[in-house]
Amino acid sequence: MWQKKINGKSEFRFWLSNKRSLSKRVKNIAKFQVIQIKPAIIKFLKIERDKFRNIRDGQLYLREVMIYADGRPIMYARTVTPKINLRGFWRGIKGLQDNPLSDIIFEKKVINRSAFIYSVFSKNDDISKSVRNSGHNVSNILVSRQSLFDYNNQSVLLTEVFFKNFEYLRFNK
Repeated sequence: MWQKKINGKSEFRFWLSNKRSLSKRVKNIAKFQVIQIKPAIIKFLKIERDKFRNIRDGQLYLREVMIYADGRPIMYARTVTPKINLRGFWRGIKGLQDNPLSDIIFEKKVINRSAFIYSVFSKNDDISKSVRNSGHNVSNILVSRQSLFDYNNQSVLLTEVFFKNFEYLRFNK
């Protein structure tokens, strides 16, 4: 179940609520790597379809990546947007390959990020099934968060799943 607030360790909660680029911060303290996942079957989550209600699944674009720090998986991320958005500013998403979404998101100051919603781990929720399908152990999930990025009334939905390895990173505030 998704909620507006998250409980947990204060340092970890601080980073979960931070709207700036986590990729940039991880790059400053660890060997950072993004690997794009090419799913055999593209399946959209109910919460993703709900964000884009007037758009059919075939009209949505999905990008999935695993993010590593010092060789350890720290995050699984899903980016979803209507394919029509890929004709404008958001077209850069298709060319990211093994680069973080932050490479285009935080370049423009006029991109607005919504408030986060959070979900705690459940073995049978849609996000856990997606993580499992990507070949990772769902018992390593700490929490998930989701937010929308908006530019000129075109939105991109980002769902990030944080693994237990993320807690071992030490950030400079």
